Amino acid sequence: MRLRLVLTVMFTVAASAALAEDTAVKAIMAQHVNPGALAFWAGGNDPPDKETLAASDARWLAAAAGAQDLQVQGRILSQAEHIRPGRWTEFAQLMIDTAAEGEAASRVRSAEKAFEIGGRLYDACNGCHKTYIPTPPPPA
Repeated sequence: MRLRLVLTVMFTVAASAALAEDTAVKAIMAQHVNPGALAFWAGGNDPPDKETLAASDARWLAAAAGAQDLQVQGRILSQAEHIRPGRWTEFAQLMIDTAAEGEAASRVRSAEKAFEIGGRLYDACNGCHKTYIPTPPPPA
């Protein structure tokens, strides 16, 4: 009876820790990864009509900053590998490496290179989401 109580408490603590870490991962995605990716992708997209030089400067600075944040968040996310076995760290490292290339492309304002890198960044994100956030089957 006592062993059962100890095991129940241990499982509850472990499950709570995993839930807290999962909540932290979701917050990182919502507060950093998604905005960082969107800012980076905006650098490689066609500029808005009649974009001013100041607006262009701001867009490219935001793209570089977004790519920097993706690198930082990728390093943080890679530390959650113990709750996400499999390819988790591979996807995190792919995000880090791709974002580093994206930062360099943003700094030289190469829309063509940023667009190409943006596609690879999308593939990294999409591969991870397909692995760790499977789409539920449609209702019957």
